[in-house]
Amino acid sequence: MSFTIVDLGVTRIKTTVTRETSDINRLVKTFLSNNRNRKKIIGLDTERARQGIRETKTVLLQLCDGDNCLMVQLPSNDLNLPLSLFNFLNFPDFTFVGISINKSLNMLYSEFGLTCKNVVEIGRPTPDLMTDEMADIIQKAQTSTVLNDWSSWDLNKNQIKLAVSNAYLAFGMGNILLAY
Repeated sequence: MSFTIVDLGVTRIKTTVTRETSDINRLVKTFLSNNRNRKKIIGLDTERARQGIRETKTVLLQLCDGDNCLMVQLPSNDLNLPLSLFNFLNFPDFTFVGISINKSLNMLYSEFGLTCKNVVEIGRPTPDLMTDEMADIIQKAQTSTVLNDWSSWDLNKNQIKLAVSNAYLAFGMGNILLAY
């Protein structure tokens, strides 16, 4: 497990990168008890990596509540994920939002059996819906991570920052869209 504070320039996100059940359980409890997230919105994103010549696999699940980000490094084998993660994704009081979230959830279901109860596809960000804060995050995203291996257990700082940025952007867009 690694814990870090990711500075996005407009906010600082407490971030945990892990594959350990105890860490996932702790962060799920943190999400459930975060009183600052009044709308109970969670930004969701995933990262994929090549596994063999023609196959890709989801290797990272990011969840962000605006203050905290949980980055779950998904197993390459058939190990079971913690029940707390499955239960949280299906908890009716929370809404999970993301860009291409339906595609991500289809992959998570086919690869790991994960489902999600309340989902909102937010689509690509448009200038009329983005705040200056979100535009700044997009502008600062690290494109150098395109060349990195997302399946590595040791993600570098740029990978972590990009993954947190994506989940935070989904959270922010969800807050705006669900306010209407």
